[in-house]
Amino acid sequence: MKTLTAPRGAALLDRIRTTLGLHESELADLFGVRRQSIQEWRTKGVPAARRASVERLVDLAHVLRKEIIESRIPEIVRTPDEWLDGKNMLETIEQRGIDPIYAYLRRLFSYSK
Repeated sequence: MKTLTAPRGAALLDRIRTTLGLHESELADLFGVRRQSIQEWRTKGVPAARRASVERLVDLAHVLRKEIIESRIPEIVRTPDEWLDGKNMLETIEQRGIDPIYAYLRRLFSYSK
């Protein structure tokens, strides 16, 4: 697997960060790395071992922008929900990965009155 080049990787990281309304350290937390690692990814490219994680979070950001008013996304990802065991989306991604978020969104978007 190849690394994501620095310009492409930086653009993807920025898309995640801006969509979710994250600080650089919060972005690092999502990947379980230090802020300095994110800086390195921006200048040297995203390592091959992290490429899938970055791309999955970009996909999640796209889904959120498609389904939710963009200005509300930062608040929504920080709001705890009982469907996420009392955690918010960011905490869930950090602790359990992205799959529980997709299950949560399917349930949330299919909820009918």
